Amino acid sequence: MQNVTLRQLEAFLAVVDERHFGRAAERLSVSAPWMSHTVRDLERALHVTLLSRTTRTVEVTPAGRVFAGLASQVLTELDSAIKTVRSMGSTPQQTLKLGYTIGAGLEIVPKLLRTYREGQPSAAIETEEFDFTDPSAGLRDNLVNAAVVRPPLGLAGLVSVELATERLVACLPDNHPLAARDSLGVADVLPEPIIAAPASPGPWRDYWLLTEYRSGPAPVVAEAPTLDAETHLVSTGAGLSITSEAVGQWYKRPGVTFVPIRDLPPCSVALAWWPQDTGLVAGLAAVANEVRASIAET
Repeated sequence: MQNVTLRQLEAFLAVVDERHFGRAAERLSVSAPWMSHTVRDLERALHVTLLSRTTRTVEVTPAGRVFAGLASQVLTELDSAIKTVRSMGSTPQQTLKLGYTIGAGLEIVPKLLRTYREGQPSAAIETEEFDFTDPSAGLRDNLVNAAVVRPPLGLAGLVSVELATERLVACLPDNHPLAARDSLGVADVLPEPIIAAPASPGPWRDYWLLTEYRSGPAPVVAEAPTLDAETHLVSTGAGLSITSEAVGQWYKRPGVTFVPIRDLPPCSVALAWWPQDTGLVAGLAAVANEVRASIAET
């Protein structure tokens, strides 16, 4: 059997749409005789009649209708594949914008960037830190191509790679009655006054307020958009906060202590991006598992 070419498929589909060889030829900027010969060659290659021709009309045969639907689908998928590969090929000329949430980028972002640049030393990348008013670190408003975040964000359709998991801890004034314990239970912290993140779209604020474990509203006494503000408020005795184990390790300050909460599942840190940015983010996503392994070893 002869090979079927893309040009033959395009010619055939144009005639199906136009129901006229002349108009189809104009659409593809070719001659009407070329269009007719090309469709004939396609029919010979397939050993089937696709179009019924008269001097006045062009009708699509039953086989032609079936083939038109399948061919149209093939060309659509091919076009999508070409666009995806072209976007991946153009990424070295683009600057990748990486956002990260305060507290999620303490040691992870530097390791991620070092590993990425070792493999792609000429890659252009910019980073931007976002406070707790935007836990999506720019993803919600398409300000960045990718972000290191702490789920949950409540953004359907995001693609993500987990980078690390950490225990949840209570950040307490060091003179608080609970501060001397080795660990705490959820029931220990629920009655305590709590420092909250500012209100933002999605479930992120409620996650850190332990809302799903409460029968009523959390006793919020203050809001803090940054870790500095949060730990400052805790140090003054205003209340406690819930944070990650990494914050306890890397963000210590006088007057504050961190105690693990033993009966909460760990929180996670993830690299996330929208599907349309996959080509640009592919190189960074590819090193995510290597970074995860290196963090797990420390």
